[in-house]
Amino acid sequence: MKVLFVVSQIFYSEPLGVMQLSAIVKQQGGQTKLSILKNGMLMKDIEEFQPDIIAYSVMSPDAHIFEENDKAAKAYIVNSKKKIVRIMGGPHPTYFQEVLNTMDLDAICIGEADNAIVRIVDKVSCGESLRNIPNVLARGCDSCEKEMVKDLDVLPFLDRDLLYEAAPDFRSVGIRSILTSRGCPYKCTYCFNHAYNEMFKGTGPLLRRRSVDSVIEELKHVVKYYQPVKIIRFGDDTFIHRVDNWFLEFAERYKQEIGLPFYCLMRSNTLTEEAAKILSDAGCVSVGMSLESGSERVRNEILKRNLSDELVIKSFELARKYKLGVFGNSMLGIPGTSLEDDFKTVEFAKKLKISVPTFGVFSPYPGTTLSDFAKEQGLVDSTNDTFDFYRSKSVLNCYSDDEKDIQLRLAYLGTFFCFLPGWCNPLLRLLVKFNLTGFYSFFNSFFVSYLLSSRIFPGAYPRSPVMILKHVWLATTYWMTSKKEKR
Repeated sequence: MKVLFVVSQIFYSEPLGVMQLSAIVKQQGGQTKLSILKNGMLMKDIEEFQPDIIAYSVMSPDAHIFEENDKAAKAYIVNSKKKIVRIMGGPHPTYFQEVLNTMDLDAICIGEADNAIVRIVDKVSCGESLRNIPNVLARGCDSCEKEMVKDLDVLPFLDRDLLYEAAPDFRSVGIRSILTSRGCPYKCTYCFNHAYNEMFKGTGPLLRRRSVDSVIEELKHVVKYYQPVKIIRFGDDTFIHRVDNWFLEFAERYKQEIGLPFYCLMRSNTLTEEAAKILSDAGCVSVGMSLESGSERVRNEILKRNLSDELVIKSFELARKYKLGVFGNSMLGIPGTSLEDDFKTVEFAKKLKISVPTFGVFSPYPGTTLSDFAKEQGLVDSTNDTFDFYRSKSVLNCYSDDEKDIQLRLAYLGTFFCFLPGWCNPLLRLLVKFNLTGFYSFFNSFFVSYLLSSRIFPGAYPRSPVMILKHVWLATTYWMTSKKEKR
């Protein structure tokens, strides 16, 4: 059986979910290939690879791209009279299951697809219906049984060849990503995790962790076969929640057996002094730790982050103390806030001395608690079902058109001004009034890419002029993607 996995774009981090599923398919004797939509090669890949299954992996902001490309795929299937099953997985079909009917897909996968992909391949090979597969909603069905993978150690190592065959230049970037766990216990209102946890409640433990043995074994495999490896990126939603036996064992063995710099995602409440010291001693050089809002009220009452100003300030001080670079993001245009709150968020981020501070504009994703709040407050059209990119203009009606333009420019200029002295703050308020959004966006994309490569993933990017230009161009086109068409 041949499975063609399809993603929209590749940038900064590998498509870990697709790489996991590809490894599972290959483990079962199948063949796989990756197609990247923004390369414009989908139809060529279909015609050359002749897949039995086309498997789309979709995030909601990119859903329109898949819908457009799928039209050509469907036409090819009809004209060639070849039986090709079209399925979709990822966050979008998990939370917006109506895509099964709107795109007339054969099936969608809800949540984890590790077991489902094996059953899908088996049924397709036998010419059977995709009904009655846990986590799979087949054409004509309106519900399915739910399940979660309880033992992550049984999963094969990620299929990195899948990525490097589709995007050879990506191998020259010395970042190698890995997951050690699944699940998130937090209830941030702008995130889908709370909905996911409710959806899969009762199917097993929501938080699951691989054994240290399994993690170390995969890392050794990566270092041996996928050079150059300059830095390891742990992609878990939150790498550790507390200092426990797993973390202590991992830190000791990682330092002794792997010994490479690494990056991980943390929260201010988890980056205690003890945790920061252990991370630093083990080889951690950078963390992702979002601020989200410079207002304690907004952060806790609206976003439900449960992080006081004192705790946030302390966590960033600890990061500096233990020489951990911090990639910290914040949101502007949050429901229930004003433009002045947005300026205060930039000022607070500046106060924290974040290594790479970035800013975006809140986009109401249907189904999240924060979006529901925005609708209840009459801040957004109750029929809104669009999925805007994080750097699009606000769709909330509580801001004027001028304020929305200022927010977007503030998002682009905020990073740079975090590194300027305080007396420059009035200049920021002046510059956001000028209609230079395109220029600010270009400058921001270049500046943020430089900061990430030097402060968060130091030494990971190739130094040859040709490769530098390629990655700068990719970074620029990626960060400048700001708006999508209506669904």
